[in-house]
Amino acid sequence: EPLPAAVLFDRPYSAATVAALVSVFLIFPDRPRVVTDAIGFLVLLPVLRIVRPLLGPAPVPELYAVAALCLTDRIRAELAMVPAIDQAFLLLEMLSAMAGLAWLLGSGRSGRAPESPPARRAVAVFALVVCAGAFAAAAYGAMGLARTLGANLLFSAFAAIIAFAAVQVADGLLAFALRVGPLRRLGMVHRHRSLLERRGHLLFCWMMTAIWAVGTLRFIGVLEWALGLGQAVLAAELRRGAMGISLGDVLAFAITVWLAFLVSTGIRFVLEEEVYPRLRLARGLPYMISNLLHYALLLLGFLLAVGALGVDLNKFTVLAGAFGVGLGFGLQGVVNNCVSGLIVLVERPIHVGDAIQMSDLAGEVRRIGIRATTVRTWEGAEVIVPNASLVSEKVINWTYSDRLRRMDLPVGVAYGSAPEKVLELLLAVAHAHPGVLAQPVPEALFMGFGESALNFELRAWTGRFNQWAAVRSELGVAVYAALRDVGLEIPFPQREVRLRDGNGVAMSK
Repeated sequence: EPLPAAVLFDRPYSAATVAALVSVFLIFPDRPRVVTDAIGFLVLLPVLRIVRPLLGPAPVPELYAVAALCLTDRIRAELAMVPAIDQAFLLLEMLSAMAGLAWLLGSGRSGRAPESPPARRAVAVFALVVCAGAFAAAAYGAMGLARTLGANLLFSAFAAIIAFAAVQVADGLLAFALRVGPLRRLGMVHRHRSLLERRGHLLFCWMMTAIWAVGTLRFIGVLEWALGLGQAVLAAELRRGAMGISLGDVLAFAITVWLAFLVSTGIRFVLEEEVYPRLRLARGLPYMISNLLHYALLLLGFLLAVGALGVDLNKFTVLAGAFGVGLGFGLQGVVNNCVSGLIVLVERPIHVGDAIQMSDLAGEVRRIGIRATTVRTWEGAEVIVPNASLVSEKVINWTYSDRLRRMDLPVGVAYGSAPEKVLELLLAVAHAHPGVLAQPVPEALFMGFGESALNFELRAWTGRFNQWAAVRSELGVAVYAALRDVGLEIPFPQREVRLRDGNGVAMSK
């Protein structure tokens, strides 16, 4: 399937024409009807040239049929002053539309064409019913009703095709803009180009859907009525005593909070992808800034949303203070965890990705929230740790300053072995292993005399923190092989048991 950008640059004049003519709808919302009709004539061919390769070969006849019907309807509108011609054209249009829709619905059932999705079939059935009603009204002589049904349906269908073409043009322009300077040099564009294109496509779809809906309502002549009805519904109040709240207030509250989330997400995305990589910030500082900014924007959005509800913020502050005192007694643990979360974010004793250990819990920090921190244990479990525990209890952070890990490997050799030779061999094995760091220097120590062996310990550092257990295992295997090759014995505990009979005579050994 061709990409919108490829189609856009294969047909640059058509794309430019569509972009210019569609922009008229945005620049001149109160344009005369004749301007709308002129745009419909001029945009027809460019729209067909853009949409045809994007739809594939299957829907091309339907596309041409809709375009032909819309063109015929525009010609009929210009000849509407002659009633007989107006009626004949409208009957011909509706009859052709019904035949095409009936064929489209029948071909899917008979297997001559791929089965249409249920939503598309429902739209086709609805259009068939409207066309049948318009045909019956025109045949009866009720031309006003026939024009309201048939002409408006054709305009809505063609406007939807124009909106689809406009979205493809916008997608192509966005794809081109993200692939040339200066946007191409941005790190967030380089790493997340497909994500930005999907978000842009979604925005264009919503914009063109809104323009299509407003244009259709304006063409039908019910835009003012629809706006008045919407205002009346949004202004409907639910009162309880002296307080009242309307659906518009609730909608404004929800939209304000939603916009606060969107703004916070967008700012954090730009900071994390474009700003932080260019700055030399201390470890954990970007995460702290992003989270504190996120909570500040959400709080600001909530206050603005409360203001949009029509609540006096001075009274709200007093009520929030009184309510907070009550919550302080009932939810001391939650408040303690939230305050501790702020302390963890500001002081940064732990960071996301750190390996920590506290009491019987050990794992990697995955997320630091305002109330709790998520730790993934080495066994794979996700543990939710209240932030108050991180502040009040002892926490071992294995990776606070670096990701180095020391490995201690105890080794025992038989009595009679030369300690100097054992120490030299242990150091040689450590230096030969690729997972052992040269700095800090490995150490081989003689730890003392055991019951059946001379005890040594090899201490070595590795930079593979997440694989230190595997490196320690490989180091142990290498030490055993080296001891075996030089003939040094690794003893095991032995006990000698003597049995005597009742007379004190040894029976066996």
